[in-house]
Amino acid sequence: MKKILFLLVIIVSIYGCKKDNSSENSSGLIGEWSWISTCGLAGTDCQTPASTHTSHNLIFTSDSLFYIYQNDTLKISSIFHTYESGSEDGVIKYDYDSGNADRFSLTHDTLTLSNVYGFITWVSQYKNIKH
Repeated sequence: MKKILFLLVIIVSIYGCKKDNSSENSSGLIGEWSWISTCGLAGTDCQTPASTHTSHNLIFTSDSLFYIYQNDTLKISSIFHTYESGSEDGVIKYDYDSGNADRFSLTHDTLTLSNVYGFITWVSQYKNIKH
């Protein structure tokens, strides 16, 4: 019985020491992001602000609000939630679209979002706008 209790304490201790990257990742999201490109996962059918003649900015706030601006016009505002995905990437879910979730990763000042629409995985990149 003591061995089982000892093992249980060890397991709980190890699980309790697991680093939670979700708050670290989500805090990196906070700010304004300017769209660089969107491509199919195979690198095909790429779109950029120059090819579409549009600009897209994302804003993530510290109080979990999310905004999408297209050509300086607000298109979507919502609440967002971040989750761990079991890898270094995180997951963002948006309240405006309960079926929509993006995987995200942050590298220096670049945000990469990926999402599956139909049979194609689309990967979008955004540059952090420093104010």
